[in-house]
Amino acid sequence: MSVYLDEEDEEKVLRLEFFGDELDTMRYADEAVERYVLAPLEDADIDETEWSSNLLEQLAGKVYLDSSELFAGELDDETRMAAFWEYLETREVVSFGRDPLGIPDEKSDLEALGYYRGKLSDFANDVEGWLGGGYSVTLLLKFERTGRYLREKVLEGLESKWTQRVETHPGVLGLSIGTDINSASKGGYLNPDTKEVVLTEDLLYGYQGARKHNKLPGRRVHDAVQLAVGDYLIHPDHGIGRFMGLEPRQVVGVTRDYLILRYAGEGKLYLPVEQLPLLRRHPGTTDDPPRLSTLGTNEWARAREKARVNAQVLAQKLIRTYAERQVSKGVSLPEVPDWDPLIEENCPFTLTNDQRQAVSLTLRDMAKETPMDRLISGDVGFGKTEVAIRAAHRAVGNGAQVAMLVPTTVLAQQHYETFRERFEGLPVTVEGLSRFSTDKEARAILKGLKEGTVDIVIGTHRLLSEGVKFKNIGLLIIDEEHRFGVGQKEKMKSFKANLDILSLSATPIPRTLYMSLVGLRDVSQIMTPPAGRKPIQTVLQPYDRQVVRDALMFELERGGKVFYIHDRIGSMGSRAMYLQSLVPEARIGVAHGRMGGDELEEIMLRFEEGAFDILLSTTIVESGLDIAGANTLIVERADRLGLAQLYQLRGRVGRRSTEAWAYLLYPGRLTEQAQRRLYAMAELNDLGSGHLLAEKDMEIRGIGNLLGPEQHGHISAVSLEVYTEMLAEEIAKLKGEQTEARKPVSIDLGLDARLSPSYIVDDDERIGFYGRLSETDSLAEIGRIQREMRERYGPLPEEVKTFTELVKIRLLASQKGVATIAEHMTDVQLSFEQERIDYDAQALKKLPYSVEPTRYPPGFSIKKKGLKGKGLEAISDVLYLCG
Repeated sequence: MSVYLDEEDEEKVLRLEFFGDELDTMRYADEAVERYVLAPLEDADIDETEWSSNLLEQLAGKVYLDSSELFAGELDDETRMAAFWEYLETREVVSFGRDPLGIPDEKSDLEALGYYRGKLSDFANDVEGWLGGGYSVTLLLKFERTGRYLREKVLEGLESKWTQRVETHPGVLGLSIGTDINSASKGGYLNPDTKEVVLTEDLLYGYQGARKHNKLPGRRVHDAVQLAVGDYLIHPDHGIGRFMGLEPRQVVGVTRDYLILRYAGEGKLYLPVEQLPLLRRHPGTTDDPPRLSTLGTNEWARAREKARVNAQVLAQKLIRTYAERQVSKGVSLPEVPDWDPLIEENCPFTLTNDQRQAVSLTLRDMAKETPMDRLISGDVGFGKTEVAIRAAHRAVGNGAQVAMLVPTTVLAQQHYETFRERFEGLPVTVEGLSRFSTDKEARAILKGLKEGTVDIVIGTHRLLSEGVKFKNIGLLIIDEEHRFGVGQKEKMKSFKANLDILSLSATPIPRTLYMSLVGLRDVSQIMTPPAGRKPIQTVLQPYDRQVVRDALMFELERGGKVFYIHDRIGSMGSRAMYLQSLVPEARIGVAHGRMGGDELEEIMLRFEEGAFDILLSTTIVESGLDIAGANTLIVERADRLGLAQLYQLRGRVGRRSTEAWAYLLYPGRLTEQAQRRLYAMAELNDLGSGHLLAEKDMEIRGIGNLLGPEQHGHISAVSLEVYTEMLAEEIAKLKGEQTEARKPVSIDLGLDARLSPSYIVDDDERIGFYGRLSETDSLAEIGRIQREMRERYGPLPEEVKTFTELVKIRLLASQKGVATIAEHMTDVQLSFEQERIDYDAQALKKLPYSVEPTRYPPGFSIKKKGLKGKGLEAISDVLYLCG
């Protein structure tokens, strides 16, 4: 408590500090008072020895209260407390703290307005009601584009105008642009007295639940998980070893690179790099490593034999399943000459060659009495739906019903709109059955399916519920097949025995892909992109808010839209606020699976129309959505997602001719499998990489169970690739097909041939080129690799040129049936596997060097005399003359 002793001199202040009712310290003019004399007060009605808060009544002048809310607590009953504060109201008081002095509550007639959270239809209904009631409505906007969108798409039919300020205009909506979007006020109010409503753009969209980019340029990828140190490789004779790197060695004066493979017990195997084609990759990682084989034992042979026996049993099951389907009688849906051409009138896109072939094969299968089971595999946006539309058209033309099953409600709605447009003007009834459907609509659709009045139904898992009956279903289309489980697929087949099934997928699940690899399922691949499509540029790096802002602003400045994937519904609201503060220039919409059907539908449709610049969502948008203008994707925790999910999400952008960007962001630390997935994803920039990605997915995460759990152990023991080869051989035997496993060509020539470290300095890149050259089966591809090395590292040195030429010779020799190419003292011997060799004898005699056919071994002897360093050229010439 402070009191002026001299009102004329404000510096002479006596400050009394109490501890409860006890005087603790005293200060006068900011100096401590050590001693004082207590003088009696005239007319004081208190005990002279009692220094308490009651003393205030005896002292004149201005009163200073410090922490007044605590000081008031000294009064021990409510009556005295009320009297105390009532007394202070008659004095001049300065308070430091949360002063509880009575402040009368002021009531306003203004009504605060709530947030619309992106539900613009509710906003439009409210505006219509206000204007109809004669209110003056003003909307304060951050962006002019928001006003244009609202007038064109949301507020059609309502009178509106642009204004410079908030002013009265009854029955009219005024749109006003703020000068600074960061200082724009938030909220809104309604004044019933003046009949005025003022809102801000924040009410419409708010509260919904320059670093260099590490751009990875698109390039042709043959192996998304390139050969790297640490990989597990399988030698046909020695089993599973771990690749430890390359080491140059000189043997008999010839320098070669050798692969170092480590086996159990610190065993090592040095393998010439030319034998790399013999090896198979095991998908094991440091997270889940396979058991290394032991050199000098037969454990690998035993594991192979067990796997082969299991493959025989599985092959019999697969063949039986396949045969039962082939011999069963289905429904034939033949050509309808007057009907078939009608669909083209409503299809504005010209089919690519791959699409045309897929349509032809699908319609051919439908015309057969054998039930169709065809997979259309193609990248996102490559036109798989075009094939499905024509198949549905054929089925309807034959009087059959069509069901299309899709994984998400939003995708079902989009397909429904597409099918309805394509069948417009034709006597075809198309309906959509999903959670967007009301109970009344659903009952009418189910009745139509049962009675046959609904020709095509497009729906989600709701189609699998009890009570769905068809009068005459002829075709089932499954979109994004990898999203459905085995049980759900069996439920689909129960619609009708021997049903024609057409599956669509950009990234087939391993089981499906595997069935196509061994020839037990018909597959059509659409590899040709639509005209004008560009590869998606992929950025892979740790999360950085500046990178995110730069990416968002880049897309906003070119007038596009952004998908921002945050796969945690619980923190969606806080993430929306974070993005709004990071990019105040953007309008943000939120979508996730726990929204109501109507709310989710409105958000998605508004985003498509242009109400939002950024759609913050979970992975609910991964399947099939086609949003014009969406050219940037940001995935916040890409390490949590699988390859198929990442590939599907990336397919949400880049569906037009505009260059698209995908940012795959992750925290600082990654597991090895997550790292392999992300690098595979970043490298697969080629258009049409989905099928290849599915193969890599099998390598990374394994195939799963083909028909049951019994295959898992054998696949893990010998690897997917080896097991698949065994199974393919067993299936071929059961089919009666004669297949001979072609042995690798052995080449023994005294030549320095390698990719020298002085030419390709980086070991990882050198290993990568070795891997690509070993896996290629095309002479043209070898030429492309040579050209790529010249462009990156300069002219090919002699030993590099020799190695690539040897790769060509090995490939050519394998095609011609050569077993060995060996250099002797006087000649080079080409030995063939077969005894009878078809060759051009006349052309052989005209070669500029001596070549003689040999009988034992069957082949050719090329004399070294006169070759003068043209040995490889001579070998190639001889091979080209063989049939």
